[in-house]
Amino acid sequence: MDQVLTFRLENELYGLEVDRIQEVLQSPPLHYIPRTPPSFLGSINVHGSPRTVLDLARFLEFAAEVRDPRIVVLTPSSSSLAFSVTQLERIVPLDPEQVFPRQEGAAAGSCIRSVLQLEEQMINLLDLDLLLQRVEEVCETGGAP
Repeated sequence: MDQVLTFRLENELYGLEVDRIQEVLQSPPLHYIPRTPPSFLGSINVHGSPRTVLDLARFLEFAAEVRDPRIVVLTPSSSSLAFSVTQLERIVPLDPEQVFPRQEGAAAGSCIRSVLQLEEQMINLLDLDLLLQRVEEVCETGGAP
């Protein structure tokens, strides 16, 4: 059964499929990376491999200043990135019958692929491919998303 790790970006609930996540690290030391946009927090060492940590809330233009001390590390096949989020929540089942297209009013820059309805909650499923494309564009231009 597919599963989704849920997390908050400011007050909004998001989710990412567990098979795109390598692990979650508790408060790893961050190393400064010069001349990076403000949404890049630094670099961490994950089993001998450097990973750039993206402040996902800031990158997607949320006002949240609070960050969970845990870092979500993507699988190497997905990206060499790791994410900082406002708050990690829990792992929930991904029932395809409860997945709906993203809401009409959702901003194109929000990187929402679809919405999972679970109990009384609406979980925005992150479009990781679109997000990674936007991150790459920012790295190429050196600017904001």
